[in-house]
Amino acid sequence: MRKTFALGLGLAALAVVGAAVAAIGPTGPGQIYTYYDDNGAVVGRSSIHCDGTPEAWGKFTKNYDVGYYLCDPEP
Repeated sequence: MRKTFALGLGLAALAVVGAAVAAIGPTGPGQIYTYYDDNGAVVGRSSIHCDGTPEAWGKFTKNYDVGYYLCDPEP
């Protein structure tokens, strides 16, 4: 049950991030979600690259930080 919930939460987060990136386009900000366990150790990460491709690994938890970075426009 817990794994299913965590997986669902992770997929929902990716869907939200994907929708935001799709709305902004490839020259908008990239996003990085870093997930932590109860002790503060990194247990997972998901990101949306500048070209809109998602990447994820590890566990998705309710404890996370969001980071952004600017993407250079294509020449």
